Amino acid sequence: MNNTNRALNRTGILLVGLLLFVVGAAAAVAAALPDWFEQWKSVSASVDDASADVIANTTLESFGQSWLLIVIAVVCLVLIALLVLFIFRQGHGHTRALVTEKAPDTTTSTGGSVVIDGRVAEQAIQQTLDGHPDIVSSSVSTYLVKRTSALKITTRVRRGASPSTVRGFVDDTVTAWDSVLGREVPVLIQITGGMATKR
Repeated sequence: MNNTNRALNRTGILLVGLLLFVVGAAAAVAAALPDWFEQWKSVSASVDDASADVIANTTLESFGQSWLLIVIAVVCLVLIALLVLFIFRQGHGHTRALVTEKAPDTTTSTGGSVVIDGRVAEQAIQQTLDGHPDIVSSSVSTYLVKRTSALKITTRVRRGASPSTVRGFVDDTVTAWDSVLGREVPVLIQITGGMATKR
């Protein structure tokens, strides 16, 4: 539950995986087929010579460098900036507002808005959950998922506790909160711990 672009995340993982696979396969083939490795060295030398010719033909006298190298440097800087931005976006998505509604003002032409802070729900639900004998600890967080506020409830249960019983108690707690709030809020429930649990 965060604002990370999942498609971009998985695409990056796929590209890195493919790159590692190709490098590993090439190393394995080179070790198994010495003739192929010699041919690869010959092709590599030809590519190096061709690259040197291209760089020499694209050298800018004013800079003393090839404009291709300048373009590559700029592209690398852009990629670095995008990767840094991607890193800082990881794990984010928290929001303070659980509910935001516009409240029409019947006396004037302008209207206001009603905002319910997510910490109200977090504290109320967590206090109730922590009172259950099978729950060791709990945490409640408010996230923004596809422009909709949602709650993530994580509970750590005692060893031997029944997950179904804890789940039912969490459901009842959320239902009670929804009745107080006057609307249903999307909820993700995560139950951890309890290595040996009752069925």
